[in-house]
Amino acid sequence: MSSHLTLWEQRVPEEAFLFNPAFCGALLVEFVREYSKARADDCPFVLPFCALPVSLHPRSRSLLPGTTITSMYTWLERNSNALIGYKDRARSFRPVLQEAIRYAIDRSALAISNNGDLAIGPSKVAFTPKFERELTHDARECVTTTKMLARWFARAGTTSTILSAWGIRP
Repeated sequence: MSSHLTLWEQRVPEEAFLFNPAFCGALLVEFVREYSKARADDCPFVLPFCALPVSLHPRSRSLLPGTTITSMYTWLERNSNALIGYKDRARSFRPVLQEAIRYAIDRSALAISNNGDLAIGPSKVAFTPKFERELTHDARECVTTTKMLARWFARAGTTSTILSAWGIRP
């Protein structure tokens, strides 16, 4: 994936399906909702740019612990191989996530708070259990992992510490 988006008609079908703005926007809404519930605060704008390159990447998803009980920092220390290629992947996902944020904001599913964080918008958007059952196994895993990462990040400390742990500099 490049740092610029390819025209829809030129995208590989699998990439167009998994990285389309509606699906990624809904993942962002789930991330912000779960983060906000766990933290009782809005979600820092940059955190989805750190989390979704993990939840949308099959190999990264497969390495994650099943729960948030494991400290993110301990897990990263024990699984440093999860960071191989992560920075480049995070950079290449940026246009996809920017498109998804615009899509979700345009549909009032997400909003920007007064301090620049992401907040849940007035429109109700959620992956219903029925809809999730109709997703591919890969897409269902993306949803589950995104929710887990949101709770994990909410418990992990400051935004700058989280970004530093994943090797990201704002």
